[in-house]
Amino acid sequence: MNWQDWLRLLLWLSVSGIGWTYVGFPLLLAGWSALHQLRSDWRLVSTGANRRAAEGRSTLPDVDATTGESSWPHVAVLVAAHNEEHHIVARVLNLLAQDYPSERLRIYIGSDASTDRTVELLRTLDDPRLKWIDFAHRRGKPAVIDDLVHLSSEPLLVFTDANTVFAPDAIRRLVRHFDRPDVGCVCGELVLRRPGQGDNPDHLYWRFERLLKFLESRIGTLLGANGGIYALRRSCYRPVPSDAIVDDFWISMAVLEAGHRCIYDPEARAIEDTPAHIADEVARRTRIGAGNYQALVRFRGLLHPRRGSLAFVFFSHKCLRWFVPHLMLLALFANAAIAADGDVAYGVLLGGQLGFYGLAAVAGWKARRGLAPRWGRLPMFVVGINLGLLRGSWHFLRGMRGGAWERTERTGEELRRE
Repeated sequence: MNWQDWLRLLLWLSVSGIGWTYVGFPLLLAGWSALHQLRSDWRLVSTGANRRAAEGRSTLPDVDATTGESSWPHVAVLVAAHNEEHHIVARVLNLLAQDYPSERLRIYIGSDASTDRTVELLRTLDDPRLKWIDFAHRRGKPAVIDDLVHLSSEPLLVFTDANTVFAPDAIRRLVRHFDRPDVGCVCGELVLRRPGQGDNPDHLYWRFERLLKFLESRIGTLLGANGGIYALRRSCYRPVPSDAIVDDFWISMAVLEAGHRCIYDPEARAIEDTPAHIADEVARRTRIGAGNYQALVRFRGLLHPRRGSLAFVFFSHKCLRWFVPHLMLLALFANAAIAADGDVAYGVLLGGQLGFYGLAAVAGWKARRGLAPRWGRLPMFVVGINLGLLRGSWHFLRGMRGGAWERTERTGEELRRE
């Protein structure tokens, strides 16, 4: 093979990897999920089982007929907060208003050395279900969460953020799945909204991710959880290293590593504002990107063939996705090198690549001025997400670690309106 043959091989391997990530794997997952559902429906029809039980929905009555007490388990809601004076009161009131037996619900909030009025506002909230602690030294979210877990004693843990708003029945819907002993983690539905506008600027990408979560959950291979709303069986909790960047992914992946299931319930809903400024969003994506590569190193054992379908899904949905930006660069450079030799077909292909990136650049420029065009949203978000991953990989290689985090600016308008 000459150098051009090697370049063509590199180009088409890169294109194949990108295509498998965004098209091939989702289509396979959809077919796989459909077959799994067909088998489940067949069992339901042939055995006459209760549909709610077959779908994994709790059939617990509100009150135990024998004891006269609530049948719902005790739940601890854990919130790590740093400088959340604009959200903390609304967050606590939202949790206290949950449609869940009040005697079975406790809220634990840890202030990670907040320098604003977060603690002062917590002092004004008088409810026996609320417990909070003011940590004097900044240690980071993983350490705060770990302390809150040990401070609580409830068998079920619900993790959320200070800027998130739960639907009134969110905790009930999360908890109902834990009557199945194989379930270790339940991920809820996180609806992202742009402050003051109500829509999610990443709506296409976010809907795509939600669909993949739903399909993966159906076949028992859900990977990761939405940090704003997920629940965990206490026995499945494993402490997160203090330098971990994406703590929610670590916690939920540890559940899979231990042999338990993670499932997704789109009916357990929560709302969260996206960062108000593009610079904050770029920083968030970079941080998440670095956390992805950190988690890949930690949970690389889940790629072992003995893990079966879990390893396949982990590779196709997560690992390969995290390397898409690198494949995009390889495809662009290989294509340019081949086209430079006068190959017309590859010149047209190169033009298509450059046109796609050009559309993304123009759309991004307009978005910074509040005029994001519909025709450019898809390329803008595909490129934006992968730029975040690329920057994240660089920061990871340079030794970026987690721990203390800086909150992004959010108006809290959605919280007040909800």
